[in-house]
Amino acid sequence: MQSTIFLHTEIPIFKIWTPASTGSLTYSVADRSGTKVVEGQVDVQSDQTIISLQQCRPEYYVLTVTNHTANETSVRTIPFVVITSTALPVDSRFGVSAHFSGKNPLNGTRELIAMGASMVREDALWADVEASPGEYDFTPIDRYMSAFQRSGLHPLLIIDYNNPLYDGGLTPHDEVGFAAYANYARALVSHYPQLHAVELYNEYNGKFSTGPGEHDPANYARMVSAAYQAIKAVRPDVTVVVGATFGIDLDWLKRLFTTGALTYADAISVHPYSIVSVDPPEFRNLAQHLQALQDLIKAHNNGQAKPIWITELGWSDAFNITNEVEQAHYLVRSIVLSLSVGVDTYFWYDFINDGTNSFDLEQNFGLIRLPDADGYYTPKPSYIAFAVLTRLLAGRSFLGREIAEFNVYHMCFSNNLHVLWSTPFNQKIELASNGPLTSISMTGKTQILQPTGGKVTLRLTPEPIYILTETEQFTMHPLEQERPS
Repeated sequence: MQSTIFLHTEIPIFKIWTPASTGSLTYSVADRSGTKVVEGQVDVQSDQTIISLQQCRPEYYVLTVTNHTANETSVRTIPFVVITSTALPVDSRFGVSAHFSGKNPLNGTRELIAMGASMVREDALWADVEASPGEYDFTPIDRYMSAFQRSGLHPLLIIDYNNPLYDGGLTPHDEVGFAAYANYARALVSHYPQLHAVELYNEYNGKFSTGPGEHDPANYARMVSAAYQAIKAVRPDVTVVVGATFGIDLDWLKRLFTTGALTYADAISVHPYSIVSVDPPEFRNLAQHLQALQDLIKAHNNGQAKPIWITELGWSDAFNITNEVEQAHYLVRSIVLSLSVGVDTYFWYDFINDGTNSFDLEQNFGLIRLPDADGYYTPKPSYIAFAVLTRLLAGRSFLGREIAEFNVYHMCFSNNLHVLWSTPFNQKIELASNGPLTSISMTGKTQILQPTGGKVTLRLTPEPIYILTETEQFTMHPLEQERPS
């Protein structure tokens, strides 16, 4: 995997394919605001030319290369990011869904670690492992589990889906099928001592369940009961995650909990997508529905809470209806809103685009694009937004939301960190402060804000910003509301 992701202590270096072997390349680097920060020229002497830049501050950049080696001048762009080193402890709350079982490159784990992910959610396809009854060949899973172990990433494996050996290849729905699914679950956790969390099936309430038990929470509950007991018999330390619903399907989950399934769940997972798919997290009432889920859990669990995991959530930038910058906005805002109601773990969906068709919804959820002409996997703004967020929130707990105007979100975290944004309209606010404040953009650009008359004025937009203060809290006073031009 040729990466365009660099730590701030590294020199960004690019290898450009130059088959003409003579002439020159001119290049320039611009930050996200379009400000040019570097430019230069390099002679071409072979079929591969090196462009070595100076160290850059943390931010999202675009390298523009003009090729003067052919009869016609050609221009290409290469997005890249510079992020701070991972000196801070990795926060176990943040993970990424990936497809190493598909086409994700095994050496892509470096990019996962650099962005601050601690966990990777991946398939453990039952049919790939058990091709003969009771015989398990874990070779298809070993290849990426070995890569995770070498890199120190913690896997969350989805025990999915069906197996043609049982129930006619449909979702298990009889005692033989339930037992076979449970036996596979037991074999999986026994085979991988590094495995400390599994998820039972995926979006059972959606399109992935088939046959007589399709969408039926009672049938899913029987699968869960069998698999949970089989897993705990050999690995009581493994966290068993149950639910994995498409959307926060409270009606379906209530029916599931009524069966007693909470007894066989260490955590409840949801995928808070909406049918609309492009609506922002605030519009789909993400925090309110997550709180309603915890209330539902308590109502069916003797007043006791259970950890809630978001094991999938993302926004596709297909069609550019949700553009790449908005995707980054929604990533930060959805994570902060989820933490505000006590979500235990959050997995962004997903790591790398699954294809190159910009009009295919499913192919464009990635934080990173598929390789360009020189083989570079280039990051989207959402990649560095994730990296900045994990560094700033590592070890910090949510304290509360400051009272503000209806469209202002002022989320307070421990150790003097505040996350602010305004949606759908822009908003000017005043921060009362006797000393300088540190403003950090979504992509890591840092600015010191000096107060005037004991106040700092900020213009909030849908793009979240981080503010580090000298004290735990400050007060806000709305000045005026602005509609986007």
